[in-house]
Amino acid sequence: MDFEFHYYVTYLAATRAGYSSEDAYKIAYSSQFVDDNNMSFDIHTETPHQYTNYLSQTIDVLKPKRKLFRIYLLFHFIPGDPFTESARRKDGKMHWLNTTPDSTNANKILDSALASGNLYRIGIAIHAYLDTWAHQNFVGYYDEFNSMRGSVQSIAPDIGHADAGMYPDFPCLVWDDNRLLNDNSIIDNADRFQKAALRTFEKLYFHLHSEITSETFKEHYSGFKKDLMAILFEQDRTNRKSKKRIKQYIALSAQSEYGGKKLVPYNVSEWFDKAIHEDIRGLKDRSGSFISHIDPFHDKYTWHDLNNYKNTDWYKFQESVKEHQDLSWNLIEEKTFSKMELLNV
Repeated sequence: MDFEFHYYVTYLAATRAGYSSEDAYKIAYSSQFVDDNNMSFDIHTETPHQYTNYLSQTIDVLKPKRKLFRIYLLFHFIPGDPFTESARRKDGKMHWLNTTPDSTNANKILDSALASGNLYRIGIAIHAYLDTWAHQNFVGYYDEFNSMRGSVQSIAPDIGHADAGMYPDFPCLVWDDNRLLNDNSIIDNADRFQKAALRTFEKLYFHLHSEITSETFKEHYSGFKKDLMAILFEQDRTNRKSKKRIKQYIALSAQSEYGGKKLVPYNVSEWFDKAIHEDIRGLKDRSGSFISHIDPFHDKYTWHDLNNYKNTDWYKFQESVKEHQDLSWNLIEEKTFSKMELLNV
């Protein structure tokens, strides 16, 4: 999924479930920032306050696969339930690392994050949970299982959904996954994404309201579903541009059912700027024309406030990335990795 769902729809699901606007913002920003946390920083080097972050995404799929293994599998392609009906293929193949929607492992990871009460970790886990719908039937690993043979696809590396390009991530696109059996091959992203958002809402809602009546839940669930359908299904289904939909999400956020506070547009550098003194060389937000990743040189970075940096959102997010990586690896069923002989990666 792209930032439209990871940020805006996650915020709406969280506020509709009962989180405050402030808490929902931390969850939603964390969810999207998983994709933007693709640079490694050494901050305040050679001092007692030295800090290095972990990556939760990378734009270079050509790096050695073992270095990327945990990033992809734990943040974007959680190994699922390989015998699920929606994973049936024309060639009859299955894969123990195949991503499947609402999988057992994805639920374990999200439930663990919810139990922790750590809003940043909840957002990170929601990102991975949502991606089980968007990235279903792909594995976060170099494998021919991902291959979609064609003149264009053949030049892409067989990792994740590289062969499918960005098709799995566009919220309203209808496309063809030619690996699947005919009754599953036409993919309606709006349907997939709505199911993902509603299940996320449900998980958040029952975490906050364990004693709530079914009638009250159904009222909120139906309202959220109706609002999503009005945005996702009542437009040109070939439209990949999100500007109109984002305006609608922001308008919803101002309604009392969604916290009554207008959500600010996503700013990729907001948390970093508040924590770190220096700018990232070349960084532009999502409305900019270039990105910092083309810069091969490492700058020196320092904390804005040496006495308070551990209280910044950026630092707390980075610590939560480390927690998510360590704890999620342990939560995923051992047989998944042992069958792939990847326990020691």
